[in-house]
Amino acid sequence: MNAPLSPVAMLDMIKHERDRRRAEGCLYDFVKQSWHVVEPGIPFVQSWHIQEICEHLEAISCGDIRRLLINIPPRHSKSTIVSVMWPMWEWLTTPEQKFLCASYAGNLSIRDNLKARRLVQSPWYQERWGSLFELSGDQNAKQRFENSKTGYRIATSPGGTATGEGGSRLVLDDPHGAQEAQSDAMRESTLDWFDMVWSTRLNNPKTDAMVVVMQRLHERDISGHILDDIKGWEHICIPAEWDGKARKTVLGPYDPRTKKGELICPERFGPVEITALKQLLGSYGTSGQLQQDPVPSTGGLLKTSFFEQWPHNERLPQYEYILQSYDCAFTEKTTGDPTACTVWGMFTHKGERNCMLLDAWDEHLSYPDLRTKAVKDWTTEYGGDNNNGAGMPTRARRPDRILVEAKASGQSLLQDLRLARVPAVGYNPGNADKVSRAHQAAPTLELGLLWIPESKRNPGQPVSWAAAFIKQLTKFPLAEHDDYVDTFTQAIIYLKDDGWFELPQAKDVDEPRPKSKDKVNPYAA
Repeated sequence: MNAPLSPVAMLDMIKHERDRRRAEGCLYDFVKQSWHVVEPGIPFVQSWHIQEICEHLEAISCGDIRRLLINIPPRHSKSTIVSVMWPMWEWLTTPEQKFLCASYAGNLSIRDNLKARRLVQSPWYQERWGSLFELSGDQNAKQRFENSKTGYRIATSPGGTATGEGGSRLVLDDPHGAQEAQSDAMRESTLDWFDMVWSTRLNNPKTDAMVVVMQRLHERDISGHILDDIKGWEHICIPAEWDGKARKTVLGPYDPRTKKGELICPERFGPVEITALKQLLGSYGTSGQLQQDPVPSTGGLLKTSFFEQWPHNERLPQYEYILQSYDCAFTEKTTGDPTACTVWGMFTHKGERNCMLLDAWDEHLSYPDLRTKAVKDWTTEYGGDNNNGAGMPTRARRPDRILVEAKASGQSLLQDLRLARVPAVGYNPGNADKVSRAHQAAPTLELGLLWIPESKRNPGQPVSWAAAFIKQLTKFPLAEHDDYVDTFTQAIIYLKDDGWFELPQAKDVDEPRPKSKDKVNPYAA
């Protein structure tokens, strides 16, 4: 005969059952209670935005909403809630639901698939609901797992083979990568996939549901496409800092903030963290990724007002590293882009690494003339000031590296410079087009670490030889030529990747945590 339970044990059982029923009946309670399982070591911070997302997902589960678009900044647990916890919560009442989940990168989709499977297999989940269904042993893999009630969760990505499957719930979590979204070709390819493949995968279009959750990256990203071209979706838009706009869905108003600039969850991401993100993203990224209001990519993408001017009456700094950056065009015709070169000197200023434009020229040159000029310019010494004045005298320095875009017109110069024992390396932009590279370089420019010498003849203005460079950057991408822009963006990206700039860092529990490894310069010869 079993001994009677003590009052304390009875209260514990009652509380346990009460919590179980609350989690089963309320997604927000499920998120709170399961957080330690999905994100061990990361405290759960209660926030209105999590409650609102959960309520709208519950409305999908109840059939009140069938199309839901969520725009929210990164680092606010959107993937954990939407892609991991919601599917496994819905299986508590409808384990036959079939989830097809996609992200722009297959490894991100698989990451969330593994998290969801671990949640179901955890002792916490099994103790409470293990009798409802079992995971099928023959379909229990990284990319796909099924339960004994015919439900499944499949991970895929645009172009992935699993998009031939169907589902009763289609969850699209960050369909664009931040850099890929700035490429017209790659962005349009994703839009075509969304229209012609993803949107056709619902098993029953009349009753099944689609959810898209993402940060805004471009005015013509999938969110823009849904809002401008498709319509009929419920839209949750949560800017990092409240912009004063009252917003609502079919469930009513969802943003309780009342003061402009008020943050989503200051207990987790306060002013310091948001400021770091702004510095990391730049003004364009801040408008889209943080404020969910991407601006059109018109002139002014590279904000040249952030260039500092080095006073003409101050001694030049001691340069620690000098980089020459070339954009090649082998032609003497004046109709196309000329060959351009900019020279950049790294130095330490007020305890931080800074960079100064030391020279800029563009000219229509034949290849023999370009080769001769490149070899000669490599011997140029920059800086050096032994005149009387404030500060320590500085030494002149020759270029440490010559950077040449490794495209057809640059390959010949790269080969000949290496034969001449000039330290030349190729820059490979990969799939990133000119605008994408400008977006990558813009945040570094906006940190205020880049300098142009001040004119002696016209104090308060940059030196005259930099005027054409500044004008072209200011007008990009609407300028007639973009040769200077190419030299600038590849130089800044190279220097950033090589560790010369100490940029603000931000962690995200929604992103994978890569294993630490030795830093490798991807452009090194």
